[in-house]
Amino acid sequence: MTEATPATTRYLASRCPACGTPKTRPAATAYVYCDACGALADYDFRKACEQPMQMPGPVYRNLQERLAPKLAKAQAAGDREAFRDIQLQLFDAWVTACPNSVPVRVGDPDYRRAYVAHLAHAATFAAFDAEAARIGEAMNHAIAALQWTTSARGTAQVESASFERLYQAVHASLSYLVSDAVLSQLPPHPDEAPAPLQLRMSQAMFVQGWLPYLDEASAQRLLERTGLTQEYRSAESAPTGLAHCGHCKAEVVAVEGARRAVCEACGHRLLMDRRIDCSGCGADLRLDGGGQPVNCPYCQARIERIAIPWPTADTPA
Repeated sequence: MTEATPATTRYLASRCPACGTPKTRPAATAYVYCDACGALADYDFRKACEQPMQMPGPVYRNLQERLAPKLAKAQAAGDREAFRDIQLQLFDAWVTACPNSVPVRVGDPDYRRAYVAHLAHAATFAAFDAEAARIGEAMNHAIAALQWTTSARGTAQVESASFERLYQAVHASLSYLVSDAVLSQLPPHPDEAPAPLQLRMSQAMFVQGWLPYLDEASAQRLLERTGLTQEYRSAESAPTGLAHCGHCKAEVVAVEGARRAVCEACGHRLLMDRRIDCSGCGADLRLDGGGQPVNCPYCQARIERIAIPWPTADTPA
């Protein structure tokens, strides 16, 4: 979480699991992208808690109610394809309704399609897999058995022992659904996020929703056991440079030596070490790795380009 004072800006202290570079700048959202390579690197739980969790709203709820009978029919008939197609509609609507609950990269249409597809395939797997169904049933029993009290502030508070049973059921469910065995059966996460990072993000969303209903001791214990007692550091004036996104012309701040960066305005992952000068107005632009022509966001001149493959493990940085 960014905490601003006249003298101090703080950011989540984390290290990129892809390239090992430490984070040096505050993230725009709870989804933390590496300053050097643009990979999804962490989930800033405190940033996520700055705002209450979004509710999808009436448009999404109406769509969900309209499609619910079709979902039930497809599941009863064992029709995975029909079930997945409905989930694609629902998750696409959910991303529109709850932009603060998803990565900033959903502004990139290609990323958004891949992200929605990943969520829809995961939901379809969970609906038809026997082990997921068994764990889900245990979770439903734990929810039904929750016991509630009233806190000293007069708000609803869940009794700690009954919440512990729910936590164990949810942890078992998340651990299974983001295991390597299950993820290998799904389309890859569009950020290529490893299983431990996906588990961390899933746990963080669960914790975010339940913290307001826990007593102080239980809340602290939950943060510790899920690894969400995160460390924050004061931002230093590290050397940075400004470039302009070739997709939306927003300024992109890049640390010295950065090879990739995510545009926080439109979500494209940019090649910071591949400069393109517009032949129409001379603007210094950075683009993603695609090969399709684009229009300069300043003068609309057509920019032809060849596909630039993303580096692999064998490609020099």
